[in-house]
Amino acid sequence: MILARFGNKVCSALKEVMGAEYEVSFQEVVKNNGVCLHGIVITKKGSNLSPSIYIDELYREFEEGRPFGAVIYDILCIYKRNAREINMDMEFFTQYECVKNRILYKLIHRENNRKLLREVPYIEWNDLALVFYYIFEDERLGKATILIRNSHLDMWKQDISVLYENAKANMLRLRPEEMLPIRQVIEEALSKKQSQDSDEDLILPEELQEAMCRESGTVMYMLSNRDRVFGAAALLYSKSLKKLTERLNKNLIILPSSVHEVLLVPDDGVSEKEFFREMVKEVNDTQVEPEERLSYNVYYYDRISDEITIL
Repeated sequence: MILARFGNKVCSALKEVMGAEYEVSFQEVVKNNGVCLHGIVITKKGSNLSPSIYIDELYREFEEGRPFGAVIYDILCIYKRNAREINMDMEFFTQYECVKNRILYKLIHRENNRKLLREVPYIEWNDLALVFYYIFEDERLGKATILIRNSHLDMWKQDISVLYENAKANMLRLRPEEMLPIRQVIEEALSKKQSQDSDEDLILPEELQEAMCRESGTVMYMLSNRDRVFGAAALLYSKSLKKLTERLNKNLIILPSSVHEVLLVPDDGVSEKEFFREMVKEVNDTQVEPEERLSYNVYYYDRISDEITIL
């Protein structure tokens, strides 16, 4: 059974179980890098909130022999745990003055998101694209983001230059940069993992980090923001890059660890650049989820020109 047919069958079963008070639909959601997920959207009549429950893993389990009834039961449990009978007044989002102070930007890979970029305002940066999103916070719902689309700009009667200037100021205020030695980042992650007994992966496996240090013979750094969410975008407004190169008297090799952070290696002028390209490829292929990959390229920061280019 193909996934779309499975999704429609799930919808029919849920409609029968939940009754006429609920609307249930199947949808495909294209995420970063063209990653496609499949979800069931359940909306209670009278509510303007529609949680989406992704069924890709449930479909895999069904294909492996899990009973269809058990899948439906899981979806109902997930919905019950997460459903909130809350109506949100989104009228504010129609007015640019009401949203401009919470619009931010992030970096995504340009070629891998060609389809998405036809629908959203963006600015090219090397092989990447800077796209915009609104950060939403509510004490009842927590944090969420809304990707800014061309239709939003039309509604607001604004252009991308205004959007960028507002977002740039907001990044400094809401997403201040953070640069740390990678050893400190790993120690913090290990401490958190041990205290929470978490299976969460580290940003970079320690053995790979140590291999890099042996190759470069120097200390590496991580650049992100304090929330470590879409932190690779800190490259565009970081003041620490320039300060670090002035202190070390070296340019920087920049390794795109994910959309959330990059790694900085002071250039000693000796290390083989191909080593870093191979390392980025290995980390992307084995450690980073497809949706969170930034690029397979390696970048270079020149302290004289104060520019970042592809190495």
